[in-house]
Amino acid sequence: MLSVQDAVFPAHPFSGLLAIGRERDWRLQEIFPALELDAEGQTCGDVRISYMQARESLLRALHHGGADLGILSGARKSLPALGAMGSGMLAQATLSDAMHFGLEYQLIAGAMVQLQLEHGERTSILTARPLFDDSELQDFLDTDHLATAINVSRALCGHALQIERVELRGKHQASRSVAEDFFGCPVVYGADVSRIIVNNSALSTLLINPDPELAADSKMRCDAELAAVGLTGRQSLLHKLVNLQCDYRSVPELAQALGISERSLHRLLVREGCSYFQIAESLRMEKAKHFLRNTSISLDDIAALLHYSDSRSFRRAFKRAVHMTPSEFRQQ
Repeated sequence: MLSVQDAVFPAHPFSGLLAIGRERDWRLQEIFPALELDAEGQTCGDVRISYMQARESLLRALHHGGADLGILSGARKSLPALGAMGSGMLAQATLSDAMHFGLEYQLIAGAMVQLQLEHGERTSILTARPLFDDSELQDFLDTDHLATAINVSRALCGHALQIERVELRGKHQASRSVAEDFFGCPVVYGADVSRIIVNNSALSTLLINPDPELAADSKMRCDAELAAVGLTGRQSLLHKLVNLQCDYRSVPELAQALGISERSLHRLLVREGCSYFQIAESLRMEKAKHFLRNTSISLDDIAALLHYSDSRSFRRAFKRAVHMTPSEFRQQ
């Protein structure tokens, strides 16, 4: 599994922050000590750091940069900053092909959240899912990665990309004007997950320089890079737990599904800083909010669907997590 201690993240994801830091005269060597920067704040060689090393630097950068930093950072990242993944995206035939290539190899570009694209009849949704359980950084990482995806898409097809709406988890309303100026559409804060709703017509946009040979060569290089760094087929513990629907399973059931002992699962949770109860409750609350917003299902039925013993237990859990009752949330 991908661990917070694995030194697998390259300098690519920090390029936007480093550019901002150079302009604002930040002491970049002190903020990003693990990147081994030179006196001008430029990276030297192929340095890779762990998530734990990265998070300390990101928290320092947030202290300097403020609530808008995620948008501003993502807006500074370009195709060349994405390494081998970027050249592969550039060689695709359509924007949809380029996005799927990028999503397949996003770990090469140092993705610290997992972006997923779901296609609908008229629109598609690009969603940011956490790789690690980190409430302090999650809002920043969501906005940084989603802004990066949009900035790169615009570099590929100009402003043909039609964004209908952006929903962000964060509650920092100070960033709304900056976010709406960048995305060019309404931005909603306080969402359950961070996501971008895109018109499907934009995804079929033809790119100007499709190159099947370069696309194939880039894919080989990306596969080789994943293998060399040891990332092939790896997921974080949090991502595996989410995929296994940990909100519906007991610890013994999860350990069996993962093919490890309960003791080993507990050790992994401690090592990765994950709280099994908090992850499971968070997933249940996402589903509860969906039912309350989008259906007229009774509270008793929602409690049963989410495997609570009764509606009273569901109400208590919901109020503890959301600070209002399910009925108040539905009415609001």
